[in-house]
Formats: sequence, structure tokens, C-alpha cells
Amino acid sequence: GSLYSQEYARGIPEHKVKKIGQCDKNGTKVIFEADPIIFQKIEYDRKRILDHLRQQAYLTKGVKIEILDTRNPADEFYYAFYFEGGLLSFLNHLVKKENQLQSNPFYIDKNSEDIQVEVVFSYTNEFDSKELSFANNIYTPDGGMHLTGFRSALTRAINDYTRGSGYLKSNEDNLTGDDVREGLVDIVSVKIREPQFEGQTKARLGNPEARTAVESVVAESLKDYLERNSSDARQIIEKCLLAAKARKAAKAA
Repeated sequence: GSLYSQEYARGIPEHKVKKIGQCDKNGTKVIFEADPIIFQKIEYDRKRILDHLRQQAYLTKGVKIEILDTRNPADEFYYAFYFEGGLLSFLNHLVKKENQLQSNPFYIDKNSEDIQVEVVFSYTNEFDSKELSFANNIYTPDGGMHLTGFRSALTRAINDYTRGSGYLKSNEDNLTGDDVREGLVDIVSVKIREPQFEGQTKARLGNPEARTAVESVVAESLKDYLERNSSDARQIIEKCLLAAKARKAAKAA
């Protein structure tokens, strides 16, 4: 095959794509050099780069990412990330096994309406919750439609299971979103054709179809998970009912 090249400087293409030779490999190589006119101080933070690339490896399971730092020839640094488990590996990185309430964390990776939905969660024995969401491997700190879809599916599935199993009586109120998210660590990742990022810092996903896809995938899979993992389901329900009890007691006080 042919080898092509194109250069950019300060956002402007220097020239059109030009053919520079032949090659027998596929793929794209991107070389970035910081411009001293734009960046007054050029200093690469190795830890920050490693943290970002580790996250990218979790979000792209089965892909190996290698880092080679040759700035100091006397102290060359090499590191590689490769995770078969995808978000499941990410969860185990965030939460120690002994802090996980479930023996089997919930995990699903499925396509719905041309959107890839990958979700993992586990309840912990803590009170605080932690939610991470991504769209096309871009971190969305303000959440968005994909996270909204996950939350509504989670609340509905847990309420349905709790009522169906007799933990909630007919005259008792449903568990709230806050009740079912206490102590929860979840990661939601979608791959979508045309993501619409919203908000001041483009930190929220606005695609309504992302909500529909995540909600339908999680609702169906979680119903199945709770029925198949009765011991984990009981732990989850007890945790949520305890949160509801504490909320009602605080309100009464």
C-alpha cells in the first residue's frame, strides 16, 4: 500500500495530504509536538499521561497500549496496559474486592440500536457512591443521557424485584433513586456515531438515543442478574432498604 502524510501547525493544515512512499502496514501514526509559542512551559507529566492511558485501555478491552519515555536516555521508561475485562477490570481497580458487597459485580456489554453499551457496577459497604460515565472514550464528568438511562433502569429494576420478592409491602413507597445508589460504584460507557456534548465545558452527553439504549440494555440484563444471583440480590436489597430507613428516620427527626 501507499504511505501518506499531512502536517498541521496551530490548527491550520500546512499542505494537503501527500504521498510519501510505500508501506506494508495499515493504520495511522499521529505525532504531536508542543509548540513553544503556544505553550510557554513545555513539561509532560508522566503520571497524568499514565492515568489517562490506563483509563483508555480499560475502555478499549483487548487493546494493548504502550508508553515509552525516552526524554532521559540514562533513565528510559516503558509501561504497557492491556485489559481483557474492560470495565470489569476498571471496577476492580477502583474498588477492592473486600469492599464489594456483591460476589459477582453486574456487567454487560451489548449493542442496542447501533449503540454499544458497556456497564458495570458493584455495591460497596460504604455510604458514598461513585459514578463514572464515558461517551466514545471521552470522560463526561457531568453525566448526561447515558447516565440518566442507567439510573432510571437501576431504580425501576430494583423496585420491581423488591416488590416481587415481598421485601416491600403494597402500602409502602417505592425506593428512591438516592436509596438505590447509596454505596454504589458504577461505570457507564457508550460508543455512539455522532455524540452531542453539551454544557459549558462539553462535559455532558445530550443524545436522547443514548438514554434509550442504556435503559433498555440495563433493564433487561439487571432483571436477569437479580433472578440468577439471589444471594447478591438479597445483599443489594438489604443495603437499599437500610438507606430508605435512614432517609425516613432523618425526615421524621
